[in-house]
Amino acid sequence: MSLTPAALRECFALQQRATALASQSVVTRSDAKKIDEILARIANIKQIGLSSDEVRHNLADEFAKEIGVDQRAHEELFMRFLRGKSDHELEQRATAFVSGQQTPIFTAGTQGRVLVPVAFQQAVTEGLAATDPLLDDGVVGLVREDGFKLPPLTVPGFDLSSIAAVNVAETIQQNAQTIPVIDSKMLNRYTYRVSLAASIEFEDDAKAYGSAENAMARAFGIAFARGIGRDLVNGDGATAPQGIVTGAADSGVTTANAGKVVLGDFTNVFYSVNKAYREAPKAAWLVNDAVAKMISNAVDDQHRPLFPVVDGVTQILGKPVYVTPSLPAYNASLGTQTAGSFCVFGDLSHYIVHASTMYMRRRINTPGYIEYGKALYTGLLMADAVVHDPTDGSLPPIVSARLHS
Repeated sequence: MSLTPAALRECFALQQRATALASQSVVTRSDAKKIDEILARIANIKQIGLSSDEVRHNLADEFAKEIGVDQRAHEELFMRFLRGKSDHELEQRATAFVSGQQTPIFTAGTQGRVLVPVAFQQAVTEGLAATDPLLDDGVVGLVREDGFKLPPLTVPGFDLSSIAAVNVAETIQQNAQTIPVIDSKMLNRYTYRVSLAASIEFEDDAKAYGSAENAMARAFGIAFARGIGRDLVNGDGATAPQGIVTGAADSGVTTANAGKVVLGDFTNVFYSVNKAYREAPKAAWLVNDAVAKMISNAVDDQHRPLFPVVDGVTQILGKPVYVTPSLPAYNASLGTQTAGSFCVFGDLSHYIVHASTMYMRRRINTPGYIEYGKALYTGLLMADAVVHDPTDGSLPPIVSARLHS
């Protein structure tokens, strides 16, 4: 099959990347795995004759044909809502256009509210993920609902730390074996609120910086990430989501030196986690800004960077490092550093985050705003989270460690 020019370019770039990895003086298991993945991608591109971007574009076109008309209608209603059109100009109908899944969008009165459309929610989601990796579905086990709802969610799981098959002969009855314990966690909901002010002449404001709604969505996303992110780190699980530091087991590891980190600090934490979890697809390190700087400054005896950066992401023992702003900061005045002040490590798919789509309200009679020609836009988002440890603490999938005081 002939390849499109874009497919040829992608195959060439992938081949160069695979060659670079294979030509290293030492090819690790992680490198070999990446080379296999790259070769598989090249084979797939040659089979279909299209680049990855072209495939995504075609799929997006097909999807748009199915939902485009309804989505554009929703977006038009949303823009009228933002710009303060009068009630009689707004259609009073549902916008989840699948039978049985309708969600009312507009309510009567000037204090109306709206479930934001897909494009606006995407911008909010980008702001969430860019600010805190604990709200990125590529990092943790994120379950996002398609509306402003957060029904109770039960998360099942098995203890994988010691599960093993039994060798049974053909004519011999199977002996009793240990059945892995199934464990489950229940997630409920906590509601978070953010308010932004904007001129009542919203349509004119949009001309000033291209897309006012995108700027608003980004602001909502970052604000929600900072507020929810604090609870996703240190929440108590009773009045807020369970934070990852709260739910993670203490590895008992403390860094060997004050003010710097060495490879041994990371290997001690790495091997405190069972292999079934430390080699999982979402196994990763979480650190704060201060520790991220220490990692960047770490060098070997020849003053070369100790930890590689791959595609813009620092790697330690083959696992990515993510900066989580709300992790406990280094504080030299403390006699004992708090859990998580060095890092959190493990299979982050066992940190389950359940979040709703954003819901927005518009108020035009709020004191302190209406006098200046402004409307108050309030976003609501529900979330909950839990560390799911099927081993009940015996061989936890996620652990925390401390900095040297």
